[in-house]
Amino acid sequence: MVDEGGNPSEKSFLLFFTLLIGDFFRSLAPSQRLFRSMSGYDNLLNLTGSHIRGYQLSRLIGHGSYGAVYQAISGLDTIAMKVSMQEEDLLIEASALQLLYYSNISPRFHFTGKYGPYHIIGMELLTYDLELIRETTPWKSYKRPTLIRIAYQMMKCLQALHELRLVHRDVKLSNFALTQPKTPGNQVSVKILDFGLSHVYADADGNLRDDPRDFNFSKMKYSSYDVSLGCDPAPKDDVIQASYAILYASGFDFRQKLKAPEEILMNWKRELIRTPRDILPLMMKFMTPFFEMVGELNDIILVNHDLLKQRIQECLPEMNACSALILTEEDGQPVLI
Repeated sequence: MVDEGGNPSEKSFLLFFTLLIGDFFRSLAPSQRLFRSMSGYDNLLNLTGSHIRGYQLSRLIGHGSYGAVYQAISGLDTIAMKVSMQEEDLLIEASALQLLYYSNISPRFHFTGKYGPYHIIGMELLTYDLELIRETTPWKSYKRPTLIRIAYQMMKCLQALHELRLVHRDVKLSNFALTQPKTPGNQVSVKILDFGLSHVYADADGNLRDDPRDFNFSKMKYSSYDVSLGCDPAPKDDVIQASYAILYASGFDFRQKLKAPEEILMNWKRELIRTPRDILPLMMKFMTPFFEMVGELNDIILVNHDLLKQRIQECLPEMNACSALILTEEDGQPVLI
C-alpha cells in the first residue's frame, strides 16, 4: 500500500473516496432525496480518459448517490476531481473548501467549474479514510495511542471549522481521511471531508443565518441527542458526532447501536452525555475525561476546543496526543499508528 518513497500504491487510490461522495442522502427523509437520471449517472461513471481543465481523468476512485471522484493527472500533478450533476451540492462544497483553504484541515481546493452537463471540483488527493482502515484491521479498532492522536486531530479540524462559523453537520469516521505520507517515516495528518451538508451559521457580526435547504437532521440516525429532538445543528453537535466516531474507531459497534429501536437509541444518546462514566464500554473508560466535557457542552457558551484537546491528552498522559500519525502496512493492509 505504501511504497519505499512514502507514497500510497495504486491500490490506495482505488480505496479512497469510496464513502466521500454523500451517503448522507440515505439518512434523510425520502422527500429530501435527489433522484438522478440513470443514463446521466451512468455516463458520469464513464469519464475515464476525459480531459478537463488540463487534467486527464486517469481512473474512477469512488462514486456515490450524487457524483463520482476521479484521480486526475496533469504532468507531475495528481489531484482528485469530483464530478456531479447537482450544481448546488458542488457550489456549497467548493465554497467551504475555499473558506478553509489556509486552515490545512480539509482537502486543498484547486478549482471549480463545468464540463458539459457536469459540475466539477478539483481538490487535493488524499489516501485512506479512517473507517476504511478500521474495517481492514482484523480487530476492527485502533489501538489506544493511535485513537488519542486521531481524536486530537479531529478536534483540531473542528476547531478550524467553527472559528470560521462553519458547522459541518455530517461528522462521521468515514468523513475523515489521511494526507499523502511524508518522509521521514510516512507521517500523515487527518483532514475532514464532504461539506455537502455544511452551513455558515453566522455572519461576521455573529447574527445567525438560516439555511434555505431546510434539511431535517432529526432523521439522521447519527445526529446528536438535541438534534434528534429537532434542534438545529450547532458546533457542539459536530463535537458530539465526533465523539460517536471516536467510539466507533475504538472498536465499539456503533453501526449496530444505530439499528436499535428509536427509544433505545435516544436513551443511549442522552445518557452518554449525562453519565458517560456509566455508559462508556469498558474499553473506552480511559476516555471518560473527554466524554464528560463533551456532555457539558451547550448552545450558549462557545465550544472550547483547546480544553477538549487538553482532556484528550489527559486520557493517556504517558503519550503525546499531538505527535505524528504514521501510515504503514501489515499483511498488505494499511495500518495507522
